[in-house]
Amino acid sequence: MELFQAKDHYILQHGDRALWCSRKNGAFEARPATDLLLAWNPICLGLVEGVIGKVQLHADLPWWLLLIRQKAVIGKLPGEHEIHKITKIAVIPLCDAEPQDLELELCKKHHFGIDKPEKIACSPDDSKFLMKTFTQIKSNVSAPNKKKVKESKEKEKLERRLLEELFKMFMDSESFYYSFTYDLTNSVQRQSAGDNKNIPLWKRMLGEERRRGGAQE
Repeated sequence: MELFQAKDHYILQHGDRALWCSRKNGAFEARPATDLLLAWNPICLGLVEGVIGKVQLHADLPWWLLLIRQKAVIGKLPGEHEIHKITKIAVIPLCDAEPQDLELELCKKHHFGIDKPEKIACSPDDSKFLMKTFTQIKSNVSAPNKKKVKESKEKEKLERRLLEELFKMFMDSESFYYSFTYDLTNSVQRQSAGDNKNIPLWKRMLGEERRRGGAQE
């Protein structure tokens, strides 16, 4: 599955279908793959295995898009249904900020001839200049702005800690499994008794969610 970054969206494309995720409000929209031509300057960031969803761990922090970066096949159920375990994830903030290095597998279609993305390093003189400039900026910060800087640092610290816990939850617990063709949330008996076997799995799950929502009301 290819991951594209556009001005207003992140776009996940597989075959003739694509899932668009807004960088403004996190809204998802299923669209034809050909709509990629309508996106503003799409850039392929690499390959992912699937989408987990989006999450906001704190009211002061942005929504994050959770993606499956690596998976492992742990077995098969009767009917040749493969069961996958999530081994690595990628997290992208849904905002205007540029994503950090996601360490994704490169897409051979869009990264032809590239073995590994290269990072541009500053020369020693450039580093000294940047550090000197940063020191000057810090010394000229007024008292009210210092308060904002402190709040910003506390926010970054909170975001870093929550992200670390999120990564641990998915990658250290070894507790997250999924299947593209089998509903792991229902028992074998319940699935065998159903008459919707020919309906795609995602449509069945959407129907389940609607029924549960109606029951709660």
